[in-house]
Amino acid sequence: MLRLGNIDYSNCYPIHGPILEGDRPDWLDVVDGTPSALNRLLATGELDIAPGSSIELARHAREYAALSGLCIGSTGPVESIILATRLPAEGLDGKTVALPTASATSRCLLRILLETRLGIRPAWTDFDQESGDPLRADGSAVDAALFIGDVALRRECMPGEVHIDLGAEWTDWTGLPFVYALWLVTGRAAGRPETEDLHRLFLACRDSVTMDAEALAESAGARYGFPPSRLRSYWSRIRYDLDDQMLAGLRRFLDLAAEIGDAPRVEDIRLVP
Repeated sequence: MLRLGNIDYSNCYPIHGPILEGDRPDWLDVVDGTPSALNRLLATGELDIAPGSSIELARHAREYAALSGLCIGSTGPVESIILATRLPAEGLDGKTVALPTASATSRCLLRILLETRLGIRPAWTDFDQESGDPLRADGSAVDAALFIGDVALRRECMPGEVHIDLGAEWTDWTGLPFVYALWLVTGRAAGRPETEDLHRLFLACRDSVTMDAEALAESAGARYGFPPSRLRSYWSRIRYDLDDQMLAGLRRFLDLAAEIGDAPRVEDIRLVP
């Protein structure tokens, strides 16, 4: 049995949905979770493959490879990684900024954009984005908060707030796309026939996202509570193809993550096959 982690967010659905809700292979076991939860299960050996946070590839470079040709990324705005703030980004020095525990890569990306790009050092704090909004809690001292995934897509910008799209900020700064997640594979799963079969299924789903967007959005809309038109618009911003430009953006991010001490430096990104 091959154990697959599934991020139960709408951005993962175009790759996983057709397989999980269609003719699922009998050798495939699926575990749902947030990005950070799947990261932990992959690290403890409870999963074989998962769409894991990009930063995890650096933190486990000896244990993991990534499926070639696949990612969750964007060139410019992504809409599902946003910093909601009551102050301009330049005014957050020394202010309290809340980071969601569901995230790994996006937390690091925000640190890079504020600390490295702008020279700003906020006071970081954690929160569970499924349990509440720290900017709207009574008596909250939080000045800004990062939201990811479907929570970010649903969040309305309130008076006095600004939403900063981290995908747009990254591309404006570097001129490169950004890779939020990769399909990470443990060493014991890398050579298995089931992994190769699943990889082929994923690539077929990737190649049909645009053609099948209307049908996918209908089924995903019912699952996640979004109008199908909203999902089609959102998916049009996401890049699922891990090409040379996406790899260049990934390498730049991992280098910067190493510079701020958030991950070891990676000399080589291992891809399978």
